[in-house]
Amino acid sequence: MRLLLYSLISLAVVFFIFTVHITYANDITFTVNGSNNGSLNILQDGEDNDIVFDVLNMNGADLDLTQVGDNNALDIDVDGRTSNGSSMSITQTGDNKSYTGSFWCGAASCSMTVNQ
Repeated sequence: MRLLLYSLISLAVVFFIFTVHITYANDITFTVNGSNNGSLNILQDGEDNDIVFDVLNMNGADLDLTQVGDNNALDIDVDGRTSNGSSMSITQTGDNKSYTGSFWCGAASCSMTVNQ
């Protein structure tokens, strides 16, 4: 009986630890490899979220990335050699937020707004 009780308690503790670590972050990694007149809106709400976003080519696209909460990170790489008329809006709220990026717009117009 004690062995069964000990086993059930051990399983409950392992399940609790596993669940706590899994449900903490929502990480997103994606690449845009060509778009015309599209829009993308991402909202992450919580803690320890990461977005890794690569743009290779986009024409007339509107991108809106928003992170709400603490300890969020955003890494963006835009290599828009053939992009034209696209805009990107980035908003991060909360504490301990980070933002890194590398941007190149090789066309007539591109715009970006960052709010932290």
